[in-house]
Amino acid sequence: MKDIILGPHLLFARDGDEIDGVTVSAEAKPDTTPSSNYTKVASCEGWEPRRSVERITRRAPNPGRYGDRKTILTNKQMEYAFDLQEWSEMTLAELLLGGEKPVAGVFVPNASEEDLRGWWIVQGYDQEDNLIVALNVWGEARVEQYKFGETLNPYALIVKQLNSTLNTGEVSNLS
Repeated sequence: MKDIILGPHLLFARDGDEIDGVTVSAEAKPDTTPSSNYTKVASCEGWEPRRSVERITRRAPNPGRYGDRKTILTNKQMEYAFDLQEWSEMTLAELLLGGEKPVAGVFVPNASEEDLRGWWIVQGYDQEDNLIVALNVWGEARVEQYKFGETLNPYALIVKQLNSTLNTGEVSNLS
């Protein structure tokens, strides 16, 4: 067991892009060689995994007083919230302002019909620069509302994990 402070990194490959002959989709994930196959997302200040589960509890008398007999999971959802420090064309134009992918910087605000979908690689390094957790998830991203002003507060990018047989996670260096 180990005390850890995780410094997260986030990488992205967009749904529909062709990378090394692979068209990115839920069932087609590009590899990480070369590293340019994925776009590094702005510097992460923090990362919060958010797992939610909906349950139905079956109850029955035992012998006369009712007690819980069984719990059935009816829905599971995983989201990852990142506090990002810098804006990019993707996070500002597409995610915050709801536009389609800009062409030469030009886009139409609120024109997107869906969240930004693709492969997200999450890497968490400890305070000694050891890789602790690595996730490869197919998901959709959004940016929560943000107020611009005189300060430089981080903004929240949320990735909702979607179903894919290629979703993986690995933990290491915990001893």
